[in-house]
Amino acid sequence: MTQRTKTIKRTLAPKTKDIAESNGIDKLIQAKIVYWGPGESGKTTNFKEIKKKFSIKRISRGYSVETSSGRTLWQDALHFSFDFTLEEEKCHFVVQLITCTGQERFLSTREYVLDGADGVVFVGDSDPDKMEENKRSFRELMSFIGKREVPHVVQLNKRDLTNAVPMERFKRQLGLPLKKTYLDGSLVVYPAVALTGENVIECFQDLTLQIISKYFKTLR
Repeated sequence: MTQRTKTIKRTLAPKTKDIAESNGIDKLIQAKIVYWGPGESGKTTNFKEIKKKFSIKRISRGYSVETSSGRTLWQDALHFSFDFTLEEEKCHFVVQLITCTGQERFLSTREYVLDGADGVVFVGDSDPDKMEENKRSFRELMSFIGKREVPHVVQLNKRDLTNAVPMERFKRQLGLPLKKTYLDGSLVVYPAVALTGENVIECFQDLTLQIISKYFKTLR
């Protein structure tokens, strides 16, 4: 892990205080992160966990549009801000966090929510009966972002299920590398239990690092 990565990751810790506004900001970075995946895979649960853990970073109260049964109809949305100093420059990083409905009948709205995304978390479902939905949802996502090379991470939620799909099978079905990590040390798939918060913050942090790293590469 590089010194730059360590600096940014410390900033993305839930309890870290930001630089006072009066100190001045050299760079403003804005990003839109979308949580994508099949219906009921745990996107909104991720959203609520991040909202709770980063409560001191919130700059909006956020909102959710749900059906009467509690399923996401349109989207959940929230804004956070993080300040960090990198190579003697003070950066202000504003994140818009959005979850996208997984219901297949709302395909047109999903594409709209994904428009302009700077990063995506794909949330898969460990239920073996949901593998076809996982595959369809992932293929759909790649068809939208693949050519634009949008930073993304893959999370496999509900790992606490007694019959959870084996990790290797999940990777094969989605066409992902079978190795555990990429060269930068990030996981190919993040095993998660969103209800307890397991790996939710780590997944968000590593995607955010990808987004910020891509931003600084474009400045070179």
